[in-house]
Amino acid sequence: MAGLYDRDSEVKAFDEMKIGVKGLVDAGITHIPRIFHHSPHVTVENPIKHSSTVVIPTIDLGGGMFESTVTRENVVAEVRDAVEKFGFFQVIKHGIPLDVMEKMKEGTRGFHEQDTEVKRGFYSRDITKKVKYNTNFDLYSSQAANWRDTLTTVMAHDVPRAEDLPKICGYVLITPIGPCIHMACNWKMSISV
Repeated sequence: MAGLYDRDSEVKAFDEMKIGVKGLVDAGITHIPRIFHHSPHVTVENPIKHSSTVVIPTIDLGGGMFESTVTRENVVAEVRDAVEKFGFFQVIKHGIPLDVMEKMKEGTRGFHEQDTEVKRGFYSRDITKKVKYNTNFDLYSSQAANWRDTLTTVMAHDVPRAEDLPKICGYVLITPIGPCIHMACNWKMSISV
């Protein structure tokens, strides 16, 4: 007979290892820990579909956003509407060159592929830290964890010091990219293993 499941203890033990889900995979686990199991009795209600075509909201940051208060207020309203209705959106004309975005993705992948000991140095649940790596921001409060690790860097109001960033990707995170740097608040990239 299986023992009683103490989720709180298992979550705490996992979190204190500071290795994330990628660390579990690298360690050779053969079974997904119970903290990641979603109850088969929980149903998620899907919103009513009004059409078979889903359109991701697109926010255009071009057209004088940095010069006009009215334009900026309209963009803020569009972001608010997209987040409230969809939870995400696509940004266009943001001024970040494609090669910089590709380098950010490559650097983030590189971070997640590093040795567990290197990543462990960034593992934290401290919401005040400008640079942190962890699994599931809601690990202690959710019914089941998601199979995801996240590297977060908060760039506003002060850009983190270069020495506080991961060596493998820090250079691209502090690359000057023109006026867009003023609206950047954080860069967050998750990887599912």
